[in-house]
Amino acid sequence: MSTVNKVLAFQTLNKFSNARVQLIAGLRDAGYTLETARGVVIEWACGKVGSGVKGFKVNDETGKVSLITSHAKYEAAKTTVRDVMLMMAGTTRRQSSGSKEVDLVAEALKAYGKLNAAQKRKFLASV
Repeated sequence: MSTVNKVLAFQTLNKFSNARVQLIAGLRDAGYTLETARGVVIEWACGKVGSGVKGFKVNDETGKVSLITSHAKYEAAKTTVRDVMLMMAGTTRRQSSGSKEVDLVAEALKAYGKLNAAQKRKFLASV
């Protein structure tokens, strides 16, 4: 029969419950913000999933770092990058993928703006 160590479990939970704060503080101390950290997170994620420097590329003109979509470890690296960036933003996969509230009036006005003059006259006549 195995024994459980509640103190050790609480220490572990306490350590990881502060992970988001430690991540944000650590990257801030390193000089990165949510907006500027994506490149270094991509490089780190490629190393983490085993694709190394072959899993990302740096644009010569802009210096922007991006994942190589044809790499075998692309999906794993993409998921890792997304999770870290969402953690830094203070959200989760579930929250970010949820349906967004849509302003129906704004959508109707947007659709109306795309109509040509004849379609607008026909629409106004039907209302």
